[in-house]
Amino acid sequence: MSKWYRLDNAAKIFPPSKNKYDAKIFRFSVSLKENVDKKILETALDKTLSEFPIFKSVLKRGFFWYYLEEANIKAQVFEEHNRPCSSFNTNALFEVTYFKKRINLEVNHALTDGTGTLMFLKSLVAYYLDIKYNLKNTEIINPASTKESSLDSFKKYKTGKIRKTLSSSKLAYQIKDERYAENKLKIIEGLAPVSSLLKLAKKYNCTLTVYLTSVLIKSIGEAMDIKDRRKPIVIAIPVNLRNYYPSYTVRNFFNAVNISYKYNGEDIEDIIAVVKEEFAKNLEEENIKNKMNNMAILEDIFILRLIPIFIKDFILKYAYKFTDNYQTMTLSNIGIIKMPESYQKYIDYFDVFISTSTIQLCMCSYLDKMVLSFTSQFESSEIEKNFFRYLASEEIDITINTNKTGGSKNA
Repeated sequence: MSKWYRLDNAAKIFPPSKNKYDAKIFRFSVSLKENVDKKILETALDKTLSEFPIFKSVLKRGFFWYYLEEANIKAQVFEEHNRPCSSFNTNALFEVTYFKKRINLEVNHALTDGTGTLMFLKSLVAYYLDIKYNLKNTEIINPASTKESSLDSFKKYKTGKIRKTLSSSKLAYQIKDERYAENKLKIIEGLAPVSSLLKLAKKYNCTLTVYLTSVLIKSIGEAMDIKDRRKPIVIAIPVNLRNYYPSYTVRNFFNAVNISYKYNGEDIEDIIAVVKEEFAKNLEEENIKNKMNNMAILEDIFILRLIPIFIKDFILKYAYKFTDNYQTMTLSNIGIIKMPESYQKYIDYFDVFISTSTIQLCMCSYLDKMVLSFTSQFESSEIEKNFFRYLASEEIDITINTNKTGGSKNA
């Protein structure tokens, strides 16, 4: 009998809320120093899947809930063939592709989050480099057991008591523009030295995430019409709950906080002061844990469990749209990606981005390379230009990669 898993609390929103613009898929990529060998990558993928069997799951639709069911999925690797974050060749919830020196891992958000995907990718890259270069790495890449990696940490750590959390009741400014007629996902990435960005953050006495969130707010604010400034710019920041609970799960284990700012042409120093305070308030441990608990226990309400899935789909779809009204866009910071020293000379950098029906920003760093990746369905690139031009004005050396004129990101 096949093993099956209930969707974790965060995953339940993704199947009913996906649409033609946003398939709820994200991509992690690693750029190596030499071209990828397909056969070695397939062998590495086979080894990685044995370590993370939940990645072999397919999404099933039951009468009351969606669920994951482990399937006999063969380890397959494809040369990059499709637009990023669109659809897979199989009914699997992930796909591994390559292009020249780059390995791509695309994953359906119903399966896992950014941290879980990164755990899988790091093991995949380690196996690949071990085989190709006959390396004998002794450092642990994945510390989790098979059981630990498949656990639903929302279920494990919920307390069953609803507690008060911070919330914003103001409607946020919404970014609206002409969409591409062909439903294309535009990607604009900036590569910058981590050391230079950290110096800037230190100059303003804040963290790098606070600084870049402030630059993003200023970039959006400068693109707004004056009449729209009555509404706050609200940036949703996903929070990795593994930083608050001892969890090695590769399944979704995150929530989000909203950073709000009412822009009226202020300088970056003024924005940073408010954003810094917003982060400190929202990221208090008690608030994060209360928010996680409140999310998790909703699924235990007996009457909700008895509602058929077609009604739940309708409710969750419009709940997702309702939540969107209180957010302007999302900034996902994956953070610092580390690999054992024996692999470092073979890896250039990592990057990450996500599908969206509007515009989003993702960021991650490896050694001294920070990659800031915008994805957008809009023809206009005003916000992205404002963002990178501002960093350039601060004397940050930025290299831009984009698929703006083509159908796939072959940068």
